[in-house]
Amino acid sequence: MKHFVPSLFLLSVSSSLQAITISEIAPVHFGSVFAQSSLACSMSKFGVISGACDTTDIDITLGEVLVTNLPRNSRVQVMITGSTNTALEYAPIAELTGAKGGTVLLYDNQPVNVTVKGNGADFTITVFGTLTLQNDLSLSGAYTADYTLEVNQL
Repeated sequence: MKHFVPSLFLLSVSSSLQAITISEIAPVHFGSVFAQSSLACSMSKFGVISGACDTTDIDITLGEVLVTNLPRNSRVQVMITGSTNTALEYAPIAELTGAKGGTVLLYDNQPVNVTVKGNGADFTITVFGTLTLQNDLSLSGAYTADYTLEVNQL
């Protein structure tokens, strides 16, 4: 038995000095998952699904977030944090591109300090990770999990 699992994601931003903007371009979507408790499915940074998800589901997509209005040549702290509810636990991993120094991986609840390029280039953040079932799912409907992305000027 498999269930459709759409994803709902919350984004937040805080900055005391500049109006950094975070926009979700595409939500991460794991497609359909098998309904047994404790099963997990993972999505790689290439959108490849493994584990307890239907790997042929056409709805599978990487998440994409765009961070704009970054302060030029400044340090910012970026952190992605997953969530747990009665049905699902989501542990996100993300790949940040556009920072001075190259691509940076973000892991669940681990802040990373990066430097904004001199031209204030935008950051693109690709979101993937692992989804774990907390309980057996029912056929009653769709299930969602969320994550929070924070970007703070240092």
